[in-house]
Amino acid sequence: MLEAVTFPAHAVVEQPAPVANSANAANAPALEPLPVTEALTRARALLLPEHDGTDALYPIEALGPLAEAAQDLAEGAQVSPAMAGQSLLAAAALLVQGLANVRTLAGHAAPLSLYCLTIANSGDGKDSADRPALQPVHDWQREHGPRYEQEMAEYRRNAKKGEPPPGPAPYRIAADMTIEGLRRSFAEGIAAQGLFSTEAGAVIAGHAMSDDHRIKTAANLCALWDRGHLSVVRAGGGRTERYGVRLSAHLLLQPAALGDALTDETLRDIGFWPRFLLAWPAPLPPRRFSPWRAEDSAAIRRYWADCQRLLDLPLPTDCDGTTVIELAPAAQQRLAAFFETMEHEGRLGGLREVQPFALRATEQACRIAGVLARFAGRDTIDDELAACGAQLAAHSLDNWQAALAGRADPAPGWALSLYRWLVERVGWVAIKDIPRIGPNALRRADRRDTALDRLEALGLVEFDGPHVKAVGVDHARR
Repeated sequence: MLEAVTFPAHAVVEQPAPVANSANAANAPALEPLPVTEALTRARALLLPEHDGTDALYPIEALGPLAEAAQDLAEGAQVSPAMAGQSLLAAAALLVQGLANVRTLAGHAAPLSLYCLTIANSGDGKDSADRPALQPVHDWQREHGPRYEQEMAEYRRNAKKGEPPPGPAPYRIAADMTIEGLRRSFAEGIAAQGLFSTEAGAVIAGHAMSDDHRIKTAANLCALWDRGHLSVVRAGGGRTERYGVRLSAHLLLQPAALGDALTDETLRDIGFWPRFLLAWPAPLPPRRFSPWRAEDSAAIRRYWADCQRLLDLPLPTDCDGTTVIELAPAAQQRLAAFFETMEHEGRLGGLREVQPFALRATEQACRIAGVLARFAGRDTIDDELAACGAQLAAHSLDNWQAALAGRADPAPGWALSLYRWLVERVGWVAIKDIPRIGPNALRRADRRDTALDRLEALGLVEFDGPHVKAVGVDHARR
């Protein structure tokens, strides 16, 4: 890897609780009490700059063997090319990640797993893009799932007779997860699985990514992306040590569901988001009425046939030992030039604000090219596929740069985390207790004070001596 994974040190520094700034309090607007969800949405809008997506042209031709299907899907379903491309690319990664690895420019064999994140407004067609992309996988699970459940029921009935257990659970994808659930899924199931959700707000804002579990979840997902290793020990739950497993993901969600996740320092510091390929297309213009069925597209039917061919191949129990897709000399030269550009721009140039993303872009390019090569049945990445990987990795980087523009200041993210935490506690909270029991990012008193200043200036909190509480919330109206 190009960047070491480090964890921030959250030193608890006790300082005197801040005193409310009377000028801030006097100038702060009076906020109408809103139901909790609406109050949090308003706080996010006040604290974080809005981002309406990017008009950067998605390089749909860089999808290689997926390009024609993506074009038909974008035009027929009237979704953005970026959303169609992300859906097909993530589905392809899901199917090939258990069948091969890829030689990176650094020389090691890396998984073909991809993590994709697509942000789009409600009604912009998240399900319309995702459903055709994953249809072969859902059809396969509908066929093999009931058969497996029947075999398991038979095995339980005959367990005392020494009948051998059936094979691993055949399920390939899930729409939500916890690390404990993922551990069990890999312990009981196949070695290559996926997290695919068109309502991924449940993932980002759910139990797995709550303040208490965010570091654990992100660190485990990073380890799976890096080397396909899942290691979990639980009291009473035994130990799960799985090598050579693979996880791909595609999370589609609305901008409002992101909260402060993109600016979360913990996720940034352990390199969680830099492992994601981001597409945040601009909102769609008004659509025309044009009935369309995916099965009428010859390109999508060919894509489905290729998916079925891959689904029918047996999966190993340890994917580390599978075929390695190699870089042809011309591909290596192209990716070396891309690497040097990313290094220069990430460290000294215009990509310094998104340096962790720039420094991982070359491995992302190798993985993308490897996915396209294996999907097409090839075992070598040529110059053309290397160029495809570099273009798609660069497009993701453009999206990250646009999404994070103006968010280098972490204070708004701290303030939003603190406001959400205060809202959950309903009443008054001792200010001195926030570094001890508050959000992880605010375990330093100076950060607490900065966050409180931001909230006070916007009228989102009020003080009573050494205590503070969130305002603008009607807890009776959830």
